[in-house]
Amino acid sequence: MKITLDTKISELLDSFDREFGASLGIYKGALKSDNIKLFEIADPRKNPKSFIVVDKDTSVETVESMFKKVFGIRVQVKDRNGNTMGQEMTLGGERILSKENGEERNIKLVDLEEDIDNDKEKEIKSIKSNKENKKIKQNKSYFLKPKIVKHSVEDKIKEIDGYYLRFQRTERYKSMVNLLSCIEEAKLSYPESKEILEHIEEIKNKSVAISHLSVKKRRFAILILIIITSILLFVSALICGFNLYKKFKQDKAVDTIVKEIDNLRMRKGTLIENGNLAEANAIDESINEKSERLNIIRNTKTFPITYYFILAAFIMIIIVAIFILRLNKFNITSIRFENKT
Repeated sequence: MKITLDTKISELLDSFDREFGASLGIYKGALKSDNIKLFEIADPRKNPKSFIVVDKDTSVETVESMFKKVFGIRVQVKDRNGNTMGQEMTLGGERILSKENGEERNIKLVDLEEDIDNDKEKEIKSIKSNKENKKIKQNKSYFLKPKIVKHSVEDKIKEIDGYYLRFQRTERYKSMVNLLSCIEEAKLSYPESKEILEHIEEIKNKSVAISHLSVKKRRFAILILIIITSILLFVSALICGFNLYKKFKQDKAVDTIVKEIDNLRMRKGTLIENGNLAEANAIDESINEKSERLNIIRNTKTFPITYYFILAAFIMIIIVAIFILRLNKFNITSIRFENKT
């Protein structure tokens, strides 16, 4: 059975009862109904696309640890009578036992004394094996057990205030997520504490005002970045147009000089045929001057400042896109402050 954060609590409980013959105790707070989805009570720092898969061979210990690690939700597997199941039991094993108990009622016992002796021997063996398994597990997990720190209501309120002050000072997305996570943890730990629920509601109202102000600041910053990007694009277009005009004018001047040089060479040839060497030498000097001028025009290179402006505009477009995505993410997460406790 695949379980995601989009699964409703009521559907999850029905599926567990139908497939495994067991019930699932979910610590969601007394003020929340079974019609909500797991996403609303999960740790906001967890991946919203994460999921877990359980089947009949999955142990109770594995199920509870997967819910805690993947979703940040505390659960407890129980049988249909509401009794807590052993950590070493499997979900399928509970279902088989419930079926066998119903069938054994229809069997007539013949040798009562032998059955009693066999049952006692089995119970003694199971007790010994359970003790040995517990010792092995204790030895293996001796250095892995985390220290359990119990917080009072006052300590939890101080912790929430600390995260709130950090969010008020920085107005960062990470600080907001940490504050929401602390609030959800406090609601799960003290679901019936009126003092902590009222304090959470007060912190939420203050955080809503901070988040709205932060959203306005971020939108103003994005507007400034858009204006700067537009100016860069406009300047790039102007420079590009000016370069095109300059190049067109330069090509026209080159064509004019080339035609003048051709005409002077034709005139020089005519003068040499007629024997006017003095005028031919003067035309030679004029041709040399125009040739030098032509080389200067052709060798003149413009500085490619247009490319730098276009590159700067492209970088600004990327920055604006990142700012918009982060603003959307911040805005969507801040909506959780407006949900009533």
